[in-house]
Amino acid sequence: MQTVKLYVADTDLGKKHFRFLLENVSVGQKEKALRYANEIDQIRSLLSSYLKNQLSREELLKNENGKPYFANGPYFNISHSGRYVLMAVSTSEIGVDIEEIKNKDMSSLVRIFNEAEAKMIKEHSDFYYLWCAKESLIKCMGLSVGKVREIPGLPLNGLKTFKGKDYQCKSFIYDKHIVSITREGNEEYEIDIEKVNKLPYLMK
Repeated sequence: MQTVKLYVADTDLGKKHFRFLLENVSVGQKEKALRYANEIDQIRSLLSSYLKNQLSREELLKNENGKPYFANGPYFNISHSGRYVLMAVSTSEIGVDIEEIKNKDMSSLVRIFNEAEAKMIKEHSDFYYLWCAKESLIKCMGLSVGKVREIPGLPLNGLKTFKGKDYQCKSFIYDKHIVSITREGNEEYEIDIEKVNKLPYLMK
């Protein structure tokens, strides 16, 4: 069985080591982070850059829709919400999405789902499960979020086929957040979660 590595970094750790992060990312990554007015957005950006730098020292490239990748792998994808920054790493195309569960008016938001998906939504967590499942598939395919209405949200866990390709989706709750991971291919995989508990950090 294949393994998807999921690195989890807490923004509290980034806040504690803010100066360290500034000194251990590239000039461009630092400038990008500091363009954000909000401190938490700066920390998320710095943590994302730091994790990518630990994964590979190659030049970071982008596809036509802006999805970053390394020419010689590994495949990876990053998402953040609430207090967490996640990086999923795989041997094939991967997409990850995390959303903090919050109460909000969903009356207009359900329009992004098809009839079968909309019927499933009974509470806020249902909405976030479906949204994350769609978003992780979009990110796996390297598409823009504008395609969200076309993307299947179901099943939340299991095989999806879209435009002739197979994808395996896994969704779960992590500390009051919904997480979805979608990996290209029909092969089952397990998720190995590793918490980033200190900086500097060396990936195993």
